[in-house]
Amino acid sequence: MKDLIPEWAKDRSELMRRDMEQYFNNMQREMDRLFSPLMGRMQSGLGEAETFMRKFMPAVNVSEDEKQIIVKAELPGLEAKDVEVSVADDRLTIEGEKKFEKKSDKEDVHLMESAYGAFKRVIALPDSVDFSKVEATFKNGILTVQLPKKADATKPSKKVDVKQA
Repeated sequence: MKDLIPEWAKDRSELMRRDMEQYFNNMQREMDRLFSPLMGRMQSGLGEAETFMRKFMPAVNVSEDEKQIIVKAELPGLEAKDVEVSVADDRLTIEGEKKFEKKSDKEDVHLMESAYGAFKRVIALPDSVDFSKVEATFKNGILTVQLPKKADATKPSKKVDVKQA
């Protein structure tokens, strides 16, 4: 393509290319300068939404031993009647709703950091769980779900010696 440019215009085209490149670089810097405050606000807004969701969703700990899987969910401010636990299709589902109690019509709220509303957590489970024996207890804002393993899943493992060939 450069062969089509006459000799006398080659220096000129290189100069024009550099000018255009400089022009676009300047335009990119200006766009970055204009939009960086907006992007910063959007990113901090996402951080606030994520913080809210973390407060709103119950924290869950999952542990396992040779006989069972134990799931503990932190549900402060709730009672057992506010929580629904179900097991289906190799999934444990914990659902509930934290309701806002209004104390007084005369009270003006200036800041509210408590999260209220419905939540749902779904936890995938292995097929070794005996779903007919699942139990759940609720005490001091902690939901504990015990998921016993099937009898054939709790058999001890046997160590196999590796021989040098």
